[in-house]
Amino acid sequence: MNPLDRLLRDEMNRLLDRLGASTKRGVGTASARHLPEVRERLDMAEARLTAARQALLAQYEEWQGALGACEDLWALAQLELDETPSGSLRAA
Repeated sequence: MNPLDRLLRDEMNRLLDRLGASTKRGVGTASARHLPEVRERLDMAEARLTAARQALLAQYEEWQGALGACEDLWALAQLELDETPSGSLRAA
């Protein structure tokens, strides 16, 4: 599990804790029967939350790839410089 996934899970757990503390047992089932409009909005909000989480995780994978590419290129530059005849860098 990467750091972003951990953060998102922690935030979801805190949300579930708040919901558990502020709603009565069975409110989800009751809302489906008695408040179909609210239930539909809840379903849409949960779907949006899921999609946002997936997008963030995908973007984080891209971020990690970019970090790795940058690190690899710096290492390659160092190797190339080490193999030059002078092998030295001038001061900036």
